[in-house]
Amino acid sequence: MSEQRSRSRGRSRPFTRPGGWLVAAAVLYSCWLLEPVLSTGLSPVDSYVSELLAGDQPFRWLFRATDALAALCLLAASIRLRGRWAVAAVLIFALATLADTALALDCAPSADALCRGREVSGAVSLSHRLHQVTSVLTFAGALGAAVVLERRTRWWSARAVLVLLAVTGALSALLVNQPGAGLVQRLQLLTVAAGLLLGARAWSTTDMRRVTTPEARPG
Repeated sequence: MSEQRSRSRGRSRPFTRPGGWLVAAAVLYSCWLLEPVLSTGLSPVDSYVSELLAGDQPFRWLFRATDALAALCLLAASIRLRGRWAVAAVLIFALATLADTALALDCAPSADALCRGREVSGAVSLSHRLHQVTSVLTFAGALGAAVVLERRTRWWSARAVLVLLAVTGALSALLVNQPGAGLVQRLQLLTVAAGLLLGARAWSTTDMRRVTTPEARPG
């Protein structure tokens, strides 16, 4: 009877465990999927998702708010995780995402020739210039978290997330400000969301301190 009551309390309080926060972060971090219905005017093939948050974009406050909330959910998850590498990776991801939101672009260079000219000449704010640094740190945190997830679960799905992140990261570096860069980044962000959901599943169904062998349950 007491065990049933304990399980019932666990189900009714999902945010007392990291899994609930990771699911919330995945949903909030994927709010850029609203762009087709919001008529942002940005190309999903060529523009970066961060341009949705730029100072000259009409829905910037919506996307800034959802990204900031995603970062706060990641912070909440990080303090509930076990294992210093898992905590460090998710914490970097969270803080970099928060910085990425705070240090938004001045304008959307993919849709504005004048903005592109300002970038080339250096006539943009410090926030705009630092945004690239925070974006790299965000990716590094997400990649680090994917490495931890794959090593501790040995799930094929976790391995697929890790490989996709590595491939899209390499392609993003090759396609900086080039046609197709936006499409690659969007695939990368979908992969990050999938990784967060897998992480939520792992932390909800197993003690990841013990899942270290290849015989662990496949994803």
